[in-house]
Amino acid sequence: MSVPKRHHYVPQMLLNGFTDSEGWLHWCRPSDRPVTVRRARPPELFHQNHLYSTLSDTGTKDPAMEHALSILESEAAGVVQSILLPARAGKLPALTHEQKLLWYTFFLTQWRRTPETQRANVSDAEALRMIEETLDELRQVAPHRANEIEALATPEAKARTMRNVRVQTIGQQPSVELMRVLQRRGIAILRIAQPNKRFIIGSRPVVKLTTQNSTDLNDLTVEMWLPLASDVAVGVGQGDGNVSLHHTVDERPVRQLNIAIARQSGTIAAASGALVKSIADTR
Repeated sequence: MSVPKRHHYVPQMLLNGFTDSEGWLHWCRPSDRPVTVRRARPPELFHQNHLYSTLSDTGTKDPAMEHALSILESEAAGVVQSILLPARAGKLPALTHEQKLLWYTFFLTQWRRTPETQRANVSDAEALRMIEETLDELRQVAPHRANEIEALATPEAKARTMRNVRVQTIGQQPSVELMRVLQRRGIAILRIAQPNKRFIIGSRPVVKLTTQNSTDLNDLTVEMWLPLASDVAVGVGQGDGNVSLHHTVDERPVRQLNIAIARQSGTIAAASGALVKSIADTR
């Protein structure tokens, strides 16, 4: 069986919701000056070779995590459609308890699976320092296993350990407490009611909007959002545990969300090249 090479950290089933009428994504790197907008098909963006494969000491790649993420995406695709279709018709989605739990899992996984999020939480330098500290402790407590420990201390071995830990962390189940917080908050759906306004998607697409005094999701002023398509974003609710639908004709919350995504993302894309350039220039 061939090992899949191209691993998307933003699922194609999401990217398909941000294409123009001809199926193109217009994208740029907001940090580039001048900003250059290009176009690509969804399979060509937001991926990295073997991103979710662990690596053995013999160099063998194991794509088990990529397979697991593909299964989650396939299951979540049905929930995404169960949100988009009624929301676009102005109706409140009637999600089952099981669909809500699946959404929370997908939402949290998407939040933490991107390379940029992982390195924002723990940089490569920090991860390397933790590995070296662990090796130093092993040298003290197990000197009789010096050969094995030093085999783990080569630059190649340390890079492999860092890679594998990052991959394995993605596979960890969300904490019970965090799932409870999301269930208490509920699900908020924001639909753009103006046909000429759109959301963007970023390489770090889940955005957390915090206040000066709080980053805790138990605080109802703290928000988290993930655009599902050019016209619909989904986030945490206001604390009643229910699903709520909000229509906006005000461009300010749309632009605020787009700018927040662009500020944390190395690459952004949308159905409009003009929109992408406008948001990148603002960033």
